Amino acid sequence: MTADQPICCPTCKGVLPGRQRSDYTAARGRLVVVNGYCQGRCPAPAPPPRIQVPAEQAGSVRQPESVPAL
Repeated sequence: MTADQPICCPTCKGVLPGRQRSDYTAARGRLVVVNGYCQGRCPAPAPPPRIQVPAEQAGSVRQPESVPAL
């Protein structure tokens, strides 16, 4: 199991099935006892809402002032 592969489902917090035999460790077993297995019927988590900036504010970003050379 690598760091980029989640162990628990982000929606139901159940343990996802392992891909290989070495994925099944004592720590994973404890998670299964506490959380159970993910049944695979969870809806995909909703993406975070996008923040929309009003058009009148979008163009009002100040540019940094130039600093005179020493």
